[in-house]
Amino acid sequence: MPRSTRPVLEELAERIGWALPALAALALGIVRLPELTRSPLWYDELFSVGVAELPFADAMRRIVADHTNPPLFYLILKAWIALGGDGDHWVRLLPCLFAMMLGAGLVWLAREARTGAIAGTLAVAIAAASPLTVDLANEVRGYSLLALLACLSLAATLRDRTRRSDNSFALLTMLNVALVHTHYFGWLTVAAECLAAVAWSRVFGLRMLRSAALTMVAFLPWAAAVLAHAVSHPAPLRNVAWIAPPDALAPLWLVRDLTGRSGRAVVDLMWLTLVGLAMVTTALRAWRERASHGDASGAAGMMRLAVDRSPTDTAADVPARNAAPARGVVTLLAIAGLLMPLVVWAFSLLSGHSIWVQRYLLGAAAPVALLVAIAVAALPPRRWHAAAVVGFVWAAIALAALPQRAPTKVDWARFARRIDTAVGSPRDVFALEAFTAAPLQRYARPGQRVKMVTALEDLPSGDAWLVYRPESFAAGSPSAALAGLRFSTVTALSTETAGQKIVAVRIRRDR
Repeated sequence: MPRSTRPVLEELAERIGWALPALAALALGIVRLPELTRSPLWYDELFSVGVAELPFADAMRRIVADHTNPPLFYLILKAWIALGGDGDHWVRLLPCLFAMMLGAGLVWLAREARTGAIAGTLAVAIAAASPLTVDLANEVRGYSLLALLACLSLAATLRDRTRRSDNSFALLTMLNVALVHTHYFGWLTVAAECLAAVAWSRVFGLRMLRSAALTMVAFLPWAAAVLAHAVSHPAPLRNVAWIAPPDALAPLWLVRDLTGRSGRAVVDLMWLTLVGLAMVTTALRAWRERASHGDASGAAGMMRLAVDRSPTDTAADVPARNAAPARGVVTLLAIAGLLMPLVVWAFSLLSGHSIWVQRYLLGAAAPVALLVAIAVAALPPRRWHAAAVVGFVWAAIALAALPQRAPTKVDWARFARRIDTAVGSPRDVFALEAFTAAPLQRYARPGQRVKMVTALEDLPSGDAWLVYRPESFAAGSPSAALAGLRFSTVTALSTETAGQKIVAVRIRRDR
């Protein structure tokens, strides 16, 4: 198009294309870096740190016995702790860096998808404003790495579709091996890529299936180790028994939490309505194009995909000169970002064994952000990109609302101080189960002696604090149980965050 009529974002993308990944990472970091100390570490994070501090062989045995996560993030964290120690700031900086790199990954994905500068920039803005990715950005778990690798894997799939070289195939396969060794739900992204590839063409479908087969071969040793341990130990699913079935609107809440929340239900509903309308419009447009021009399948289809890009195009030029994404991109993003979570949701409702956990689905963050950006930016009137402007305004509103959201984790450091400063506070603190013991031991005040007990009968006589979760008592009352053991309750403290309640009671029993 003539330079005088080109949108400002496209002009900017062409001029500073080399710096866009760094700028996108910085955009995500502006929101995530201040969150490093929003709350102290909680039990799952302390589990990660504890595993990473073990000798390698012991760490691997512990990860296998846990059953819930493959080992890659733990091993990276182990090296990270060896470099800088296990302080809260340092260990949380690692997942935060992965979360920031998602911005750069989105730039690569947008370039390979040839979405145009407006849609690509809007996708980064939406990802920056996602409360789910922000909340998990600094959690010392593998979720940020899962989101990053899923994004890179999708970009590598599109790259291999156009290049079809040994190097692009090897890159795709290595990324997928890393992805499935980060989280079991990484297989959802691999499955999405296989489904999309088969829909694109038989030739590329076979190529993608070959990559997935190599990924499976690399994953088999880990799967065999976990299976052998599960078979030899009772209750292998105990660590996921807490997962409740999702409600009927859970997939909608996932999209909302991946694309931003304003804190106002009416405004959020208006945004989701716009997103739904944009996606339906995009799907209809893609269907009409497929019906009128035929499917890009077989040798002819692959040839058309190859010649879409001029040999002289650079990575920075492509998004600036193509407003519409490459053929098949919407299919890939829709399968990875929408269909795969719907499969998990349906399985959780129908099977009786729920696996629906929002943070496990963070691999959908990049495809949902880019799919929403493509759909919104394509709404009429496109000449002024009015809908895209609405998208950027929404991202700004959602970003402004991020600091206002309530904390989702218990402030264990503050709770330990409250126990310590209670009048006449005894120095002995007994925590019922590791969930409460681990964070209290980390944030104990000087002189506090924190010990873990597994049953009330293990409590010694004397004056002490008992810390527990009310939900740990499936039946009966903890106060009645303590009275039955001849304990008297002196005082009680409690804290509750996002439905998670912790109680501390000062108890006394004469010797």
